[in-house]
Amino acid sequence: MKNGIVILIVLFVCQRFVWAGEPNDSVLSASKEVIKTIEKLNSAVGKLKQLTAQIEYTHAQPLFETQTIRTGRIFYIKDTNNSALRINFLTIKQDESNEQNYREDYIFDGRKITKIDYQGKSATTEQVAKEKPIEPFELVQDYFPIIGLSKPDEMTGQFNITALKNTLRLIPKENSKFFKTYKQVEITINPENYLPFDFSAITGEDEKITIKLSQIDTLAVVKKTVFDVNIPADFTQMQK
Repeated sequence: MKNGIVILIVLFVCQRFVWAGEPNDSVLSASKEVIKTIEKLNSAVGKLKQLTAQIEYTHAQPLFETQTIRTGRIFYIKDTNNSALRINFLTIKQDESNEQNYREDYIFDGRKITKIDYQGKSATTEQVAKEKPIEPFELVQDYFPIIGLSKPDEMTGQFNITALKNTLRLIPKENSKFFKTYKQVEITINPENYLPFDFSAITGEDEKITIKLSQIDTLAVVKKTVFDVNIPADFTQMQK
């Protein structure tokens, strides 16, 4: 009889543990929505062969009450041999001042990263791969919060993710390479093509970075010459 009572008690405790550990319907629904969105995002990125768009980069620093907006163009190409990405900033607007010309280039070719500062007449080139090239959208994440265009299926390893309609909210995990850089990143996805077009990040210093892509074109042919690096002879050059 005593054994029977013990078994009943154990079964009761175990059942309570199972009930307590079961996620509610809203958690299950959110998880399914995240997985569904990432799967569609992964499919769209996998099919991406070229892309051009207008880019608007906003950097707000609440502590100093300042805001800088840069605009320009972004180009991307992917083929069986290599991939390349170029961000070409052309204008800048600081706080209430008028917009003015401002040229700065970031070129990611899979093996090296080149930054050209036309105002400071300088260029920096960093070698990042000698043998197997690295996907440019993976490299760009170290400079800009353009997240989701490189291995979307691996985002769950770096972030805790929730979904709200067409927006993914990413909170970096403690073991994530983004943990010290960002407190939060939000990615808004176009429901028509499932490509992200709006990236909003809060940095570790509580600064806000917003990147908006508009006039996105994934059909127009992007010439490879767009990614040629032409550094003026009078620029200071540095190799890393």
